[in-house]
Amino acid sequence: MSLSAYERGYKFGQRFRNTVFLCILAWSIGAGATFWWHPEVFAFLLAPAEDKLSPFEGGLPIFTGVPDMFGSTLSLSMKGGQFVAFPVLVVGILSMLRPLVPRRFWLFITTYTAFSVGMFLLGASFVFWVMMPVSLSFLLTFGEGVAVPVILLTEYMALLLSLIFWIGVAFELPIAMQILARFRIVSYSRARALRKWAVPASFIFAALITPSLDGTLTFLVAIPMLLLYEAGLIASWLTHPETGNYFADLPMVQVARDLLAWIMRSFVRSFKKAERGLVRHGLGWWW
Repeated sequence: MSLSAYERGYKFGQRFRNTVFLCILAWSIGAGATFWWHPEVFAFLLAPAEDKLSPFEGGLPIFTGVPDMFGSTLSLSMKGGQFVAFPVLVVGILSMLRPLVPRRFWLFITTYTAFSVGMFLLGASFVFWVMMPVSLSFLLTFGEGVAVPVILLTEYMALLLSLIFWIGVAFELPIAMQILARFRIVSYSRARALRKWAVPASFIFAALITPSLDGTLTFLVAIPMLLLYEAGLIASWLTHPETGNYFADLPMVQVARDLLAWIMRSFVRSFKKAERGLVRHGLGWWW
């Protein structure tokens, strides 16, 4: 038996209240746990620096103001609460949308939600395990013997958490391009035509989210962005293969195809030239 509009609204409001309550509870648990175990959390987040942030004991970062350490711990606790509450929020939103979404679209929504969360975590892992160790190892040891790095805790944490967020968002690009292609908003051919702007756009985006002036972090961000755009092109093409051929449209494939055509034309010209020479010297009978 179908529910009346009042009953549907009541159930939606009930799910909304439950979601808000669970999000507040999850945020409180995450923030409290982060604050209670903040030495372990800081030790984990400082691991990419490999004890190179200062010449003091353990290479730990410093703080210059009396309340700086407490303020950094509070800020980290807030973000820990957000990290724990986010999955609860996603599940709560899905539970509210479930009765409103047709069954044929439900699998689409849940699948893309799972892939989006996975890609964000992949981007965060890339920052933590690849980008930060490589860039910090180069930047903090470049002036070794000339100057000693002394990095503020607040500066390091702001850089790390900012990169984790923005690179995680950037890793959503292939999924966004695939969705746009599926609904024919931006087709594969249109996205392919915009490829020439991918390089400057990637470096501009990288320069905006990385404060480094030497270009190391910018380069480490821009290269994955270009690879993500190519992954998005492949996803767009696989969504509607009839709109083109990704591998045939690759610049490298086009160059290789032109090079092979030039080699074949040169071979044919040389073959014909040798044939004319044999005929001219009376050796056409042998040919």
